[in-house]
Amino acid sequence: MKRIRGEEQPGFLDILQTWLPHQPWFPQGIGRCTLTRTGGLRLPTPEGDADQRLFLELHIFDVEHAEGSARIALPVALRSRPSALAGKTAFIGKLSTADAGEVWLYDGARDRAFLAAWLEMARRQQGSRNGRSKGAAFGDFASWDPFTVKLRRTAGESKTRPVTRTVVTPEHAQEEASAEEKVVVEFIRRPTAERRESFDSVLTLTQARSRTVSRVLGIISGAWENRALSGEGDSIAWEMGDLAIIRDGLTQSPNGWHLAKTALSQAEPFVEMAREMGRSLGTFHADLAGSFGSYPQSGDQLRGMAKNAQQALARQWQAVREEFDEDESADLSEVIESIDQQLSDAEEPLMLQQIHGDLSLHHAHRPGEHGWVFHEEGGVVNRALPLHDVVTMLMSFATLVMESASETPGADGGKRPVNYGRWYEEVSAAFIEGYRGSDVDSTSIESVFFRAAMLAEALDLFGRWQGQWVFRPSMLMQVGPDPLNRFRSA
Repeated sequence: MKRIRGEEQPGFLDILQTWLPHQPWFPQGIGRCTLTRTGGLRLPTPEGDADQRLFLELHIFDVEHAEGSARIALPVALRSRPSALAGKTAFIGKLSTADAGEVWLYDGARDRAFLAAWLEMARRQQGSRNGRSKGAAFGDFASWDPFTVKLRRTAGESKTRPVTRTVVTPEHAQEEASAEEKVVVEFIRRPTAERRESFDSVLTLTQARSRTVSRVLGIISGAWENRALSGEGDSIAWEMGDLAIIRDGLTQSPNGWHLAKTALSQAEPFVEMAREMGRSLGTFHADLAGSFGSYPQSGDQLRGMAKNAQQALARQWQAVREEFDEDESADLSEVIESIDQQLSDAEEPLMLQQIHGDLSLHHAHRPGEHGWVFHEEGGVVNRALPLHDVVTMLMSFATLVMESASETPGADGGKRPVNYGRWYEEVSAAFIEGYRGSDVDSTSIESVFFRAAMLAEALDLFGRWQGQWVFRPSMLMQVGPDPLNRFRSA
């Protein structure tokens, strides 16, 4: 059977130009765009598909429109008939060819046959003869059972990056498969030659056998022509980058926000889970330090951090000061002046390391009875202090409490009463206890910088809720060696 090539068929680009602007990952521009194919690859057809005229391709296009240019990657399944193995949501369009008759185009990111072939390319570490595409497997992925077209898939999208995610359950897995049995295939729709630093961190932790991240199981890379660097004639400048990432399904398990909110709505404790979450975060930080090292701040960095902390605290206090009565304002002013002086006197440098510094409850996932894993997307600050993750996690708990309190019905709502302030105090104290009980160096959360950051964030939260505060006033006066459990009386 003669192989057809999508890009050679009349009308192929026209169909794509109609479909692409409606995709959330496509670069938005004004007017009609122009597509120029600059690379791609073709996959062998897996066994088990009923369509005998099935062809699987991935195309890399340069997109030019009125507002500029961009590069996209588009996996395509070319079929001779409609197929449930792809699904209606993946349908791109239909064209007629001289040799193959009608051809139905589907987005390969959702097509079961394409997914099976794609996963096999990584699992078997296959590559092209010209070296312009290759699959790589990590950990024990190469020993997994082969993927077939009978796999099950669930659509998923990223809210922060131009990628398409598909959760795949292998054929042999049970109907109610655990997160460990699933894989997440992430098609990179806007490929570049540079790899995200946060992903490199996860890949390094995967190879170090860390159990605190969603492991990388495979990577598929491909090449494309860089037309800006290519010369005249036959001189072509090729670039190579990641086209897809395959990871375990651990982040498909419930996240910390969902689990904590459920517990809070039912007036149930979350102390043990919070303690385990804190311990897992500490282990995650220790794994990062062990894999990438850490180094002390310089004198200039320490002074700069102290100045920034003072300014942030002063700014937040100025924004909400009028919300307090005279006595409360005086007490808080005293606390802030004390912290400000401690920041000025700080002489002990803290340890900097490669770290994710904006993690929240949404980034924490609980795949089993014990332990948590953290997903880095949207939670990255390079070269930050470990205390930043601890602050953002604790303030994520506080935000959850405020939101839950605002949703609670009146006394006749049928729910058990909740002491929101106590729930938060118990959970935050357990979280800190778990963090300290891990292998991490907890020096940073013993410092005045941690207390200053917590107070600044608490004032910001207070302001965002226009003074509708369900915590004890003393939460805003966190001083002493254990600011989350030993509150100054209001």
